[in-house]
Amino acid sequence: MANVVLDDVVKSFGDVVAVDHVNLEIEDGEFMALVGPSGCGKTTTLNMVAGLIELTSGTIAIGGKVVNDLDPKDRDIAMVFQNYALYPNKSVAENLAFPLQMRKVSKSDIEVRVKRAAEILSISHLLNRKPRQLSGGQQQRVALGRALVRDPKAFLMDEPLSNLDAMLRVQMRSELKRLHQQFSTTVIYVTHDQMEAMTMADRIAVMSGGVLQQVGTPDDIYNRPANTFVAGFVGSPAMNFLSGNVTTSNDETAIQGSGWTLPLSQRNISRVGGSTTSEVIVGARHTNLTVLPEDATSGLPARVYTIEPTGDLTFVHVWLGEQLVVASTPGTYHGVADQPIRLEFDQDRLYLFDAETKRAL
Repeated sequence: MANVVLDDVVKSFGDVVAVDHVNLEIEDGEFMALVGPSGCGKTTTLNMVAGLIELTSGTIAIGGKVVNDLDPKDRDIAMVFQNYALYPNKSVAENLAFPLQMRKVSKSDIEVRVKRAAEILSISHLLNRKPRQLSGGQQQRVALGRALVRDPKAFLMDEPLSNLDAMLRVQMRSELKRLHQQFSTTVIYVTHDQMEAMTMADRIAVMSGGVLQQVGTPDDIYNRPANTFVAGFVGSPAMNFLSGNVTTSNDETAIQGSGWTLPLSQRNISRVGGSTTSEVIVGARHTNLTVLPEDATSGLPARVYTIEPTGDLTFVHVWLGEQLVVASTPGTYHGVADQPIRLEFDQDRLYLFDAETKRAL
């Protein structure tokens, strides 16, 4: 295995900058997920690492060697694509063996590697079948096996689970994570599904508009987002955002929005002091909001908009002044539309952002 280093990488298509001065180091044996919405530059970045797209500027090194001028076949990487890209006229065994045959590996070594990969992926009983005789999950395993037999310096995966149904995606997530733990392989994994990234990756790189927004562990990305984009992109339902102005009255500092006023704890008062303007953005995840009865002595007055029961949790959409937010309650919660309630914010789990720069305070 090897580390992968992107140094000031830029890719432009005419006047459009698809990847904008990205600096990123994937450590040897690390599982790095590149996430972001469609068009953010994550797949372009992966294709530059693979050598499928030429850089506009910057350098990419694999295992300490700059690979800018190397053909894809000379970079010693293996790719797994969204569409599996299996040869329909070849059996599973022949699909697994093909990349080794192209590299002139001995027949005996090919047999050993194919058998080993098939056993790891539980597809030994499928070796004589053609791709059309396989389910989507089985085809995905074959595509992974074809990369696995190579024993490359790094695995590059471009949304490999997106064609699978929801249940199979969950199963394959755990299998991919187990494979990575077993072999300590260097993996760069592109996905638009933040849940895949959160559950599998050692670290996550969040991209938007070709710009790297934040790199960190899943815990860092979820609990310490660098800006409003990262905070809103990671987490489901998405983080609630409320815009307001910092006010001080009768020795109490609060954030005042349209139809609501949120008093701040001493810790949060010191945080808003770093804002470039008086306007700030309050962020709160659904788990950090508590729905209380109308006669409660704490919380802000609010009104139920609608209720979404999901079984173990019930999501309550709430009007807070003129802004709509989502809170989660136990599945046993019962309420009705237009019901007056009070909404309490967890001050220890409050996210605050500069309204001008959108950076975390």
